[in-house]
Amino acid sequence: MSFAAGDHTGARIADYRKLRHLTQAGLAQRAFVSRSTIAKIEAGLSPAAPAVVAAVARALEVDVAVLNGQPYLEEMRQDQLDRMIAPLANALDMYDLGPDLSIQPRPLPQVSVEVDDLCRAACATEYTKTGDRLPALLSELTTIISGLPEGPERRRAAAQLAWCYWVAYEFAYRLGFHHLAAIALERMGCMGEQAQDPLLLALRLQRRSSMLLRRGDNPMALRVLDRAHQLVAQHDAPGSVPALAVTGSLHLAGAIATAQAKNAEDVKERMKEARTVAERIGRDVPLVYWASFGPTSVAHFDVATAVELGQLGAAMQSARKVRFPADHPRMRVGRYHMELARAYSRMGRSESAQKELFRAREAAPQQARYHPLMRETVGVLVRRSRTVPGTLASLAAWVGL
Repeated sequence: MSFAAGDHTGARIADYRKLRHLTQAGLAQRAFVSRSTIAKIEAGLSPAAPAVVAAVARALEVDVAVLNGQPYLEEMRQDQLDRMIAPLANALDMYDLGPDLSIQPRPLPQVSVEVDDLCRAACATEYTKTGDRLPALLSELTTIISGLPEGPERRRAAAQLAWCYWVAYEFAYRLGFHHLAAIALERMGCMGEQAQDPLLLALRLQRRSSMLLRRGDNPMALRVLDRAHQLVAQHDAPGSVPALAVTGSLHLAGAIATAQAKNAEDVKERMKEARTVAERIGRDVPLVYWASFGPTSVAHFDVATAVELGQLGAAMQSARKVRFPADHPRMRVGRYHMELARAYSRMGRSESAQKELFRAREAAPQQARYHPLMRETVGVLVRRSRTVPGTLASLAAWVGL
């Protein structure tokens, strides 16, 4: 089996670096990373951490998706996901066009059941299921809300439409269509305002902070999260389980942002805040506002932040304490195993890294197939191997290398 030598993030970084007439040392200086890090990534012998890719993308003045090689169109064609992008884009464009007279909308309670099912599918990273059903549901809810006067029923419909836009964001963002994801977030904010739900608006800002982190803009991401905390404080019951779950999720997002900025003290403080909130709730709440917060999430982020900080020994020690309950979102479980695989790869423990990659695929197969971290780590393991084991070769072929 052959692997394209230039089909990895490091090779694309090298190409754009040369186009910008920069040496490795020059790029390292602009991106605030070491020259050895750039050299290893360009050679494809070290996994490109998301924070490093974001910093390099800013220095090279290109989008992160360009360096990651997203979207992965050939794999999308194989999974028949490519045909779902145009209908979604059209549905996102219909938000202000009034009712669709060709649609006979169902009662709102019946539609709400389908919205909940779609949110569950998004948390399970079932891209085919969400992409197939989402455009029609967006059109139906847009028609419903356009015929409702101001009042409680319209606010309920707006909340359901906001959740559909959240699903649209998850679908587009995970597949690498970040421009559509940004549009979906904008629409989610509009509907969150109409729903008069500060928790919805706070979660929307959390996703916005993720997109800012992807660009390497940590200061702005933290400002956005601060605003999200202010919104939670405006909730009628800021001490309720839903408000606490959203608050805890915001603390975890802030911990990742500060970990990417290599601020270990701030990470420690934010993780302490998240742990306190989890103790107040006393259990995992995976279905409350789809925030998926609780003691398990805190344990996961103890590992994730340690990996981001480069504290690999501490990450391995924390990983011993992580046990995922059966109802934990597959999205989180899959991401956790990819993070561990990256850590093992950096430690030179290829067999352990492979095991974690297969666990990531088992937990959330479609997320794993389309995640840059998965593809990058697989590529590093392949390039490091003198002879590629059959299991690793099959995994490489599956992700499209």
